[in-house]
Amino acid sequence: MEKTHVVSFWRSVGVQRYGIEHWNELGSTNDRARELLAELPMPVLVTAAHQHRGRGRHGRTWMDIPGTALLMTVGFPAGWIGDSSAPLVLLAAAATTVLDTLAEFASPEQLALKYPNDVWVKPRDAPPGKVGGMLIETDYTGGHVGCVLVGIGINLADLPNVPDSPYPVRSLAEVATTPLPPADHLAERLTEGILERLMYHEHTAVIGAWMSALRIEGRVVLLRPTGQQVRIVGFDADGSLRALSSDGATLLVRDSTSLLYDPFA
Repeated sequence: MEKTHVVSFWRSVGVQRYGIEHWNELGSTNDRARELLAELPMPVLVTAAHQHRGRGRHGRTWMDIPGTALLMTVGFPAGWIGDSSAPLVLLAAAATTVLDTLAEFASPEQLALKYPNDVWVKPRDAPPGKVGGMLIETDYTGGHVGCVLVGIGINLADLPNVPDSPYPVRSLAEVATTPLPPADHLAERLTEGILERLMYHEHTAVIGAWMSALRIEGRVVLLRPTGQQVRIVGFDADGSLRALSSDGATLLVRDSTSLLYDPFA
């Protein structure tokens, strides 16, 4: 564990308490949240102004410029979310909470979700691109779902260098219409929004809201690396996409990195 300044305290959403740690520097907020969940029987929030070993999906490194990004993880102990669909429910709750919360600081038509949980913005004087993303990590014990983590990264005020990115990298400041709050304050707001969705809404409704926010059904997308065009016709039970090829064949798309499309188009 890095020997850097950390602030620890508690907050509550309704009767549910959750633990908070705000770090200046940390290897990975997901890793620290997992450590806390081994000690605490409640949800936790961990943030960092900079990560040395931040992770993205598919083994990628999450890049950040120190002090200019929101870097956070919300973690839940085993059984808190409640069933085998916990990873999908958490993904849906996090993605819709982020989209709704960022809409308080930017025009909604300049924000979009790209499947499954990338956040895009569309500046008025630059190409649209990715401003943030999420990583769900699930631990299993004896075949049962253990703790579940959602790491969230959002470029707030600067553009990190992301080698080989297939899309432009953007920041929230490029579309902000009001001043942005400090990253740790925004992280607490997002955490409370995620908790409220999970505590007070049916899981099927949370997942349905995510599917609707993606606005992907009926859209024609390209599959990499073949360049094949397919039309998205619906969702499978695990959140995968059902697609229809030009020859009428039905296929499941599980790998989001294979999809090429502009969520604003």
